[in-house]
Amino acid sequence: MINTLRLTVILSLLMIGLSYQTLAQSNKRQDDEKLARQFYNAQQYDKASDMYLKLYQEYNYYQYLSRYVDCQYYLNEFEPAVKELRSFIKRDNTTNKWKAQVDLSFIFYKQNEIEKADKQLNRLIDELPESKSSYSQVASFMRTRGFNEYAASLYEKGSESPEIDYKFYVEKADVYNSLRWTEKSVDNYLLYLEESPENRYDHVKSRLSFMLRYDIDDTASDIIRIALLRRTQSDKDNEWFANLLVWYAIQIQDYEIALNQEIALDKRLNDREYDIIHLAHIAENNEQYDVAMKAYNYIIDKSKEGAFYPEAVIGLTEVQYTKVETLRSDVPAEWYSNFEQRIEKECLELGISDMTVSILSIRAEILAFKLGEIEKSIEILNDALTLNLSKLNMAKVKMKLADIYLFKEEVWEATLLYSQVDKAMKEEPIGHEARFKNAQLRYYIGEFDWALAVLNILKSATSKLIANDAMTLSLLITDNLEYDTIALQRLAKADFYIYQKKYDLADKMLDSVNIYNPNEYSMPYLLSRKAQIALENQDYNMADSLYKRIYQGYEDSYMADKALLEDAILLERFLDKKEEAMECYARLIDEYTASVYVAQARNAYRRLRD
Repeated sequence: MINTLRLTVILSLLMIGLSYQTLAQSNKRQDDEKLARQFYNAQQYDKASDMYLKLYQEYNYYQYLSRYVDCQYYLNEFEPAVKELRSFIKRDNTTNKWKAQVDLSFIFYKQNEIEKADKQLNRLIDELPESKSSYSQVASFMRTRGFNEYAASLYEKGSESPEIDYKFYVEKADVYNSLRWTEKSVDNYLLYLEESPENRYDHVKSRLSFMLRYDIDDTASDIIRIALLRRTQSDKDNEWFANLLVWYAIQIQDYEIALNQEIALDKRLNDREYDIIHLAHIAENNEQYDVAMKAYNYIIDKSKEGAFYPEAVIGLTEVQYTKVETLRSDVPAEWYSNFEQRIEKECLELGISDMTVSILSIRAEILAFKLGEIEKSIEILNDALTLNLSKLNMAKVKMKLADIYLFKEEVWEATLLYSQVDKAMKEEPIGHEARFKNAQLRYYIGEFDWALAVLNILKSATSKLIANDAMTLSLLITDNLEYDTIALQRLAKADFYIYQKKYDLADKMLDSVNIYNPNEYSMPYLLSRKAQIALENQDYNMADSLYKRIYQGYEDSYMADKALLEDAILLERFLDKKEEAMECYARLIDEYTASVYVAQARNAYRRLRD
């Protein structure tokens, strides 16, 4: 009994000793690995090389040998690496042998022994066991060493092997993309999608998105477009290719292609109305108004009983009005009168509700600002305020009502409504807009200190455009308060006249500043306002010359970037001078990199270029 107990104690002590020894060895290996990695990251390759070779010789772990090869490459000492790799290849029969052969080829290649590298890699391709696993591993090894063409050859060989029975579509597509063989890459992504669309659609979309993101000269974009068009034409029943074409068209902002495809899908599947409405919104936001109108008209013509019919009627009205106002067409009062009557009929058909309040506001705007029926517009909006509207729509109605009161010169009614919206929607974009309009109102009536206090807070608003407008007006007030209060008062009066569409009075007031109070602080702003009046009067050449005076004569002013943008839009839309417009967009992008208008200019430049 005593002997048995003694033996048990001895064995326990031996096990504890062995455990401590194993733990100590493990800790030493970890410490050595950490030190080698530190030397390597610090580019002390001589010390790292010694450490990795020692680790490899002690533990026979191929990763240490591979890192040793890297060190020898950086030290430009190739022969020791070749010797160790050849020795490993002779005695190893695991998958690491393949990696060693790739690493040996890498060393040959770096020694400029191209034929040796080629021979080694081709032998590996020829002798490799035919299995998906071995082909995938070796091709991956090859790619890590930059041998993409050999990896492509390996995948191509594997895809033709009956024993493997796997096409390597996505692997080939990835390596072809690395080689800039774009057409083959796209074809293989689409073949990969075709095999299992439900599981692979998002992955293929992600890879194509990556290609578009780094497509400098639009080569990839053209190849993708042609490939998808061919696929959708040859396989019209394949919904996945059609969806991918829609997605692609939206990426390149070709909403016409996207809409045509969505309509074709809806005619076949009868389930794309939501997508068509969504696409109409995107097109409108990108100023492709005709595409948006085509989308809404399709839904309207399809059926009055459709779930999206009311939304299409409202959307069509909104986009038609936005187009007229944005493009500054020479629209007669009769057009506005007919349009207002149409909205009245639509509201009767659809009912006055939270949904239709947006077109109701358009009707009120037309009555007040276009047809001179101010009291009627005020009555319509006040009636809307009695409805059970959402908080946001209630704010929008109050904003429109305030705008009309200001137009009518009922300043205190306007400021009360702006303040109500500001208070109710304090942290929302519409709340910031209300606060800015209230400050602008105070500027109009000469309360500059009050306006300035609000504007200085708004300069940090979340909306970049509101913050930029606040900054512009704040600088105008600050500079002229210090330099010339009379000029500031006249500019404010001219701005109020412009708001009220009294362009002759505004022009005379601006001329008085130019004659009696010209200064470097007020002139860029004055010129921008005269350009705005010229635009309203459709004197586009005059507006062009005025904008040019700003960004050529006052290029360091806070008005220069906006003048470039406005002139570019004018040159493109009204004077059909697209080359000059592109020059303005390019100058804005290059010289005013911090401008809030850079993104808009970049998109417009690309659209014109394409």
